[in-house]
Amino acid sequence: MYKKLIILSFPIFLESMMNTIMGSMDVIMLSSYCDTAVAAVSVANQVLFFIQVFAHIVTTGTSILCAQQIGAEENTEEKSALILASVWMGLAVGFVLTVLLSVSFPLILNFLNLSGQMRDFAGEYLTVIAKFLWVQMMTAIFSSILRAYGKTKHCMFVSLGSNLINILFNYLLIFGNLGFPALGIQGAAIATVTGRLFGLLVLGWILIRIRAEDGVGKILSNRKMQWDRIRGKIKQVILYGVPAAGEQISYTFAQFVIMIIVTGTGVRAVTAQSYLNTCVQFIYIFSMSLGQGAAIMIGWNAGAKKYEETKRICGFAGKCTFLVSMVLMLVLYLLRYQVFSFFTQDQEVLALAQTVLGANFLLEIGRSQNLVYVNSLRAIGDVKFPFYIGVLSMWLLAVGCSWFFGIGLQLGLMGVWIAQGLDECVRAVGMGIRWKKWRV
Repeated sequence: MYKKLIILSFPIFLESMMNTIMGSMDVIMLSSYCDTAVAAVSVANQVLFFIQVFAHIVTTGTSILCAQQIGAEENTEEKSALILASVWMGLAVGFVLTVLLSVSFPLILNFLNLSGQMRDFAGEYLTVIAKFLWVQMMTAIFSSILRAYGKTKHCMFVSLGSNLINILFNYLLIFGNLGFPALGIQGAAIATVTGRLFGLLVLGWILIRIRAEDGVGKILSNRKMQWDRIRGKIKQVILYGVPAAGEQISYTFAQFVIMIIVTGTGVRAVTAQSYLNTCVQFIYIFSMSLGQGAAIMIGWNAGAKKYEETKRICGFAGKCTFLVSMVLMLVLYLLRYQVFSFFTQDQEVLALAQTVLGANFLLEIGRSQNLVYVNSLRAIGDVKFPFYIGVLSMWLLAVGCSWFFGIGLQLGLMGVWIAQGLDECVRAVGMGIRWKKWRV
């Protein structure tokens, strides 16, 4: 059982690491073209991140229900109804978002107060990306279904292929190499879309093959499926997906407010915050990956009513994420000067980043458990409790105490990170108690 959890989670971990590294390659290649282009794409991606929340509604609901149905060994009609419901929802939402962003992105750029070359670059990028938002939506849905089937390795290899294609076309189209036109930031957008289209086609092909082996055949052309059954699945997907998306929206806005608080403590604090976030993301990727792998297995076992198995899986995942996170944090802390020196030679920023890094031990203790318990609770269908406690704790502790410690007590960036650590630990305790009370 534990070996299977590692086998499921490891490809998710590699995929997440790879996406992070490939994203850095994107930035490096654009920075060789123009620094303003990097800033423009960063702003554009912030806009796209908020739009991705709508995809989160469909993908979360789909992955929960699909894993439970597989564990319960429900008939193929039920599985097909869920997949068809998710596909139709993805197409509908993707089409609406594509039209809305294509029409409204100039207004969004006005709201963000962009001007000059940065506005031109962001507009060029969004002009291309906006037309293919439906591709991003459908790719996320296909990936969530395949992960529910345990095909995490397939998703990893497809993601690798997509990223390599993206980098190849960046090289060809940004700079005009090998006889291709030099399109600059527009070339970067085309490269991104090309990589995503490749991922969508391959994931769709894999999904159709898996469903054919499952005894259903061509699920996307099954016209005999009853509309009432599909409509029921749509309601279920929304029921599970909306709270999860709501929690993500709350977290995103809370982090935005926290960044405003950090900016109030000085420019060096903002710089140190950026370097700290860049480094610690490689620590919590493991916890996130194991939490997602555990959610798949817990969904299977919950569907099959093997409740003791779900307890053991969650317990093992929680212990494992704690130990690995602490070991990685200790290594980073011992090598903190060498690591941060890679980013900057400003001695004040270096000193601040090294000092604040110590507070991340508290943050990772809570976050390593949160990422397991939240995914586990969602996998059994308990999506409202993580939303309620998440919103309450984020705004009272993460945001409220960041202001109190950072500004009120003048602890600066250290106070902000202590507050976020308290938030993660309080939520972890609440989630843990909730999990232990489930089917005792």
